[in-house]
Amino acid sequence: MDGGDGAEAVAAAALVASTIPGSAIVIDPDDGPREPLPQLPLALHTSAALALQRVLQDGSGMLTGWVDSTDAAQWRHEVQQITEALGPLDREQ
Repeated sequence: MDGGDGAEAVAAAALVASTIPGSAIVIDPDDGPREPLPQLPLALHTSAALALQRVLQDGSGMLTGWVDSTDAAQWRHEVQQITEALGPLDREQ
């Protein structure tokens, strides 16, 4: 997954995760949609988590494009937090 698609996948997954009741993922109002998002179906949570898996897999442009390894580690940690907020992939849909 290249950098542009990967960045969009991470942003979309963060928005999805932010709609989950009790989620630790909070979107800055200046960066998010103008109107609150409704509660989204579990299938969309799963799709977002699968997209993040692709972003984090070996060979992804998002993983290889970092110059500063400290920034890369912080980014991976934040993406992992979004993934955890989305919940397990094997739940009922």
